[in-house]
Amino acid sequence: MRVFILNPVLRDVDERRASQRRQALLELSKTIPSDVKLEFRDLDRGAETVESYYDEYVGVADMVEKAVEAEKDGVDAVVINCFMNPALEGLRELLEIPVVGAGEAALYLASMLADNFSVLDPDPPPRSYTHKLVSALGLTHKLRSVRYLRLGVAGLCEDFDETLNKMITEALKAVEEDGAHAIVLGCTGMRGYAMKISEGVKPYGVPVIEPLSAAIAMATLLVRLGLGQSRLSYPKPSEKRRVA
Repeated sequence: MRVFILNPVLRDVDERRASQRRQALLELSKTIPSDVKLEFRDLDRGAETVESYYDEYVGVADMVEKAVEAEKDGVDAVVINCFMNPALEGLRELLEIPVVGAGEAALYLASMLADNFSVLDPDPPPRSYTHKLVSALGLTHKLRSVRYLRLGVAGLCEDFDETLNKMITEALKAVEEDGAHAIVLGCTGMRGYAMKISEGVKPYGVPVIEPLSAAIAMATLLVRLGLGQSRLSYPKPSEKRRVA
């Protein structure tokens, strides 16, 4: 099985950040079944991080081109490697193979595992993207809190120990002060911290859901079950002239 991981961001030009991401993805590859092959692709046109709707929009056309190319090449599913799920609905309309967004998969998984959850958001308040995403998925009643890390996506690649301590501190506050029964990492860039955060909240028995892992697991499940997006919910786009 081939799962295409579409990174809706430009290729890292900072070698330190690129190395950290390669290491996180290498660790991820070790956790998947042996018959699943992950194929990663960055954008040639877009933004270096996705932290706003505008960041999403500037990369959508390139995302579409690369997803269509991947389907023609024979991949079995597409995973959008971003908590904000950019271009998710459009790609589901366009492609026959399953398309899964990382944020969507993580939030629905959290809602299955716990009565409620909190999200660790890399951005500073009052960013409302997490709240809007949770609302769009119909899960507002399960959201206990959004804990803001005030780092930004780029800041996740700074001092590892300091960043990890901040994440664990906020995760514990979410459990102890907000009453969260699960923790959702609000950015796929947190992948490298997931196991350590899980260890930090282990005394409470609280699951920590990492979005990219959740999306890959969901995509492989859909392929194995022979399921995909409904054509009634995501009808094929009509034929017309388009210039992107």
